[in-house]
Amino acid sequence: MLTNRFLTKFVFRRIEEPLDILTAGVHEIRDGNLNFRIQYDRQDEFLPICEDFNEMAVRLKESVTKIQQQEQNRKELLAGISHDIRSPLTSIQAYVEGLMDGVARTPKVQRSYLATIKTKVEDLDRMVSQLFLFSKMELGDYPENSIRLRLDEKIEAAVLEAKEEYKEHGLQLITDLTPVTVTADPIQLERVISNVMGNSLKYKEQEKGLLRISLIKNGATCTLTFDDDGPGVPEEALPHLFEAFYRSDPARQNPQKGSGLGLAIVKSIITHAGGSIQAKRSEFGGLKIEICLSCEEGSESDGKNTDRGR
Repeated sequence: MLTNRFLTKFVFRRIEEPLDILTAGVHEIRDGNLNFRIQYDRQDEFLPICEDFNEMAVRLKESVTKIQQQEQNRKELLAGISHDIRSPLTSIQAYVEGLMDGVARTPKVQRSYLATIKTKVEDLDRMVSQLFLFSKMELGDYPENSIRLRLDEKIEAAVLEAKEEYKEHGLQLITDLTPVTVTADPIQLERVISNVMGNSLKYKEQEKGLLRISLIKNGATCTLTFDDDGPGVPEEALPHLFEAFYRSDPARQNPQKGSGLGLAIVKSIITHAGGSIQAKRSEFGGLKIEICLSCEEGSESDGKNTDRGR
């Protein structure tokens, strides 16, 4: 009996302290201290339990941080939507009231008012379409229509289609393309090209601007670069350009210049395709968008670079 009581007391003392440590740790986590970690140095059966507790605390903190970030992103998304939709709606309301109040008295002025209203409605339609697409991508709803295609030919076709319109708005398009074959969704590629080109056009400040589009190949990868001579962005803002509704400075805070989703959609498409994208300062003083994609190695001829967009 004495031996039994002694052994019982000895064993209880061995487990009492570790249990107290674990209990204190649970209370810290319960009270919201997700930075708390158990310090336990004994080499016994409680060491793995304490290590698992610390790992649980790390994962719990990461999960809570992720939820908080998602909530913040949701708030910023709603704020961005409200901000960007308010501007065209306010303009439409003002012009409609002008028509109703008889401010636009001549047919010429009335047509001008109606043309402005039509433009604002089209802006809203594009904005809603971009938002719908972005929401689908956020939910992981991507089209899976990838085919084998020539990326250089796809770019050249997009440039040829937009060249005259961009020229009328004072932006010259120049291409320097190496033959490259990729496997991708052609519609999504068109969206990437048009969104990035459109971004350069929206923020062009000079009467005459320049956008150089180049494509080079390096083995199993290729790099697609868009260089413009626009206003550019501050160095600290470059990593944030692909966030939804992000605008880096007053020069890029005009809601009429876009939905704020164009580059966010581009990044989502490129990332889903297994590529990468980053923003840099352009050698022309503006913004450089650099996209890296996988391509077929040795599938094209090694002909000289083309410069058909000049």
